[in-house]
Formats: sequence, structure tokens, C-alpha cells
Amino acid sequence: MNSYLINEKLIIQYFAGNVNDKECQLILSWLNESHENEKLLFILKDIYDGMAREQFFSEAATDEGWKRFQNQIKESQNITVLPKVKKIPGWVYDLRKYAAVLLAGILGTTVFFLIFPQKNDFPAEAVSIFEIKTQKGERTTVALPDGSTVKLNACSYLAYYSDYENNRKVLLTGEAYFDIHTNPDIPFTVRASGLNIKAYGTSFNVKAYEDEDLVETTLVKGIVNIETHDDRNIVILKPNQAVAIPKSLINTGREHDYAVTEIKSSEPAATQKQARLEAKPVLIDDVKPEVYTSWKDDKWIINAENLESLSKKIERKYDVTVDIRDDASKRYAFSGTLRNYPLEQVLDIIRLNAPIEYSVKEKTVTIKEDKQLKKKYDKLIQQPNKMNKPMGQ
Repeated sequence: MNSYLINEKLIIQYFAGNVNDKECQLILSWLNESHENEKLLFILKDIYDGMAREQFFSEAATDEGWKRFQNQIKESQNITVLPKVKKIPGWVYDLRKYAAVLLAGILGTTVFFLIFPQKNDFPAEAVSIFEIKTQKGERTTVALPDGSTVKLNACSYLAYYSDYENNRKVLLTGEAYFDIHTNPDIPFTVRASGLNIKAYGTSFNVKAYEDEDLVETTLVKGIVNIETHDDRNIVILKPNQAVAIPKSLINTGREHDYAVTEIKSSEPAATQKQARLEAKPVLIDDVKPEVYTSWKDDKWIINAENLESLSKKIERKYDVTVDIRDDASKRYAFSGTLRNYPLEQVLDIIRLNAPIEYSVKEKTVTIKEDKQLKKKYDKLIQQPNKMNKPMGQ
């Protein structure tokens, strides 16, 4: 098999989604050539995700910047690093034209079917990749070739190769609920933010958004094994358990930091929050899985969640941007069950449970503390019996 020389700028453009068909084909061909190439691409993606996009572009554009990335990878992974080349090899542009079929999926979701050309430099069999993407305000259900199903939340991405039934591996960015068909010979693996989440016949939820600091997995039934990208075990989940792993640990070689802190779901919200701030995996026992998975149904369960965190879910669910103008409003916490209400009805319910005011202009929601309402709110807080009704119920 030939070793493909990949230009570092091409990889960065690939992460940004700015490559043409030939460039995408080159990347995917190189990716399928070896596990080491696949590992390297994931590492570079983590570096890209962990830095400001503009900074990554400017840093990697120089010889010195690229050498720094090479050294970082060598020190932590002991794998072959891409050579820095001045341009994409000329043979790339001599490749025969390959088929690209664009399919429209549910709720505007797009599925790409890319077939590699038959050529001596490529595998003997055609290799293809399926990609499913959702935008704000969208959800969809994906049927995998083995009978497993995936419910994909808004602003999420799922990908798998045409030889899926031989390896049962998918790549996830965002959030998904998996209902996995049992196969004792081939575990099902979700690759998310540098983690391998393995299951045989299981129902579980994975939340791994690029703009959030944690990768969260919640097990409904079966058994799930959470591993590092190089197959080192972190924790085995049992039903009604959830684990949150900081992205700051992933792909850093700090395996000793993967010691899991265990807490009960009955612990006070402040205790759970403090455990999450310690930059170590947190295992929560005796959880109610529906709190983590209700997004896929027609109800929305909220449990001691502050408005800053809740606003991200509002943005994805209703295709809006939420601008919270003050820190005090961000800290207000909410619990309760919301049905599939319109946006303004949800905002009205929030306002009934915290001293805030809001305005909606086009697709922007502005929230700030209501000073007059806060005075009344402070008086009510001193009378807890009048404040014990959960939001939305």
C-alpha cells in the first residue's frame, strides 16, 4: 500500500469543512490506509477542537508551528508523524472521477455517500463513508446496517463506513441515543472526542458536543465499557449509571488522572457540581436515565440545571441564539418537566421561576435579571413552602 503524503493545510481545511471532492477523497483514502493514520487524525482533531480556530490556522501555517504539533504528538503517542510537504502530490489530480450521491434525509439531515475509485493505489474493494448531520432545531433517527438504531439530537454528526458490519464502529460529535443490536463477537464502538465507548447489546446515551467540556455517557440497559483512544479502560458502566469525563484528560497521556470519583445521584447538586470541577471522571450512581435521555421524546426533564447550561439546550432545540447579559442570571438553577412547548412558553415558565426578563428578536433571545422582580423573589425565597413547586409542573 502506498503511503499518502498529506499536506497539513489540507487537514486543517478538512476540519473546517472547506475541501473539495478530490481533497476529501485523498484524506479518506489516507485515513483507511492504517490505524496509525486514523489515530493521528483524531489527535489533530482534538488539538483543533481545543484551540481557537484562528489560532490553529495561524500556528500550523508555519514550519515552526507544525513542528510543535509534531513534537506534541510524538511525545504522547509514539506514532509516525505526517511529513510536512509543500504541496499535494500531483498524482492526486490524476485520479479518476468518483461518484458522489447526495441524499436528503429526515428534517433536512444530509447523508453523503462517497465511493473511492477502483485503482491500484486503493483497496481492492470500494470503500464508502456515510455521514449524517443535524442542524439547530433538528432531530433524526438513523437505522444502522446491523439493525441498531441511533436517535441523533440537534447540532450533531454521525459517521460510519460501508464495512460497518465487520467492525461496528461509528464516529459521533454532539449527542445521540443508541439502541444496539446484540452481537457477542463484535462490540459496538462509539468514538467520541478521543474516547472509545464499547457495548455489545445495550441502550445508552452519549453527549459529546464540541462546545462543551465533558463527554457524558448514560447507561439505560446492558453494559458499556469506556476506554481511552488506545484501549485503556477507564470505567465499566452498569444500568442507571452516568459518567462525565473532562476533555482536558483525553489524549494527554495522563492515565493516572482517570481515577473515577463515585457519587450518588441523591447527593446535593452543589456536591455534584464540585466533583465535576475537579477535572476527573465522575461516576454518578442510581441516576434516572430519563433525565439524560428525555430530549429524544416529547418531554424535557431538567434537574438542578443552571440557566447558562440550559441556554445551550434552548439554542439547539429552538434554533436561536441566547444572550444572557449578567452573571447572576446564568447561575439561577431550574428543575422540572417541560413538554414540547413553543419557545416563548418555555421562556415564560423560566421567568416564573427566576427574577429574569427576556426579549425575542428574530432568532436572538436576550435574557437579563429583572431588578424589581428580584426584590419580590428574595422575599419568597425566605418562605420555602411557597417555592417548592418544580418548574413546568
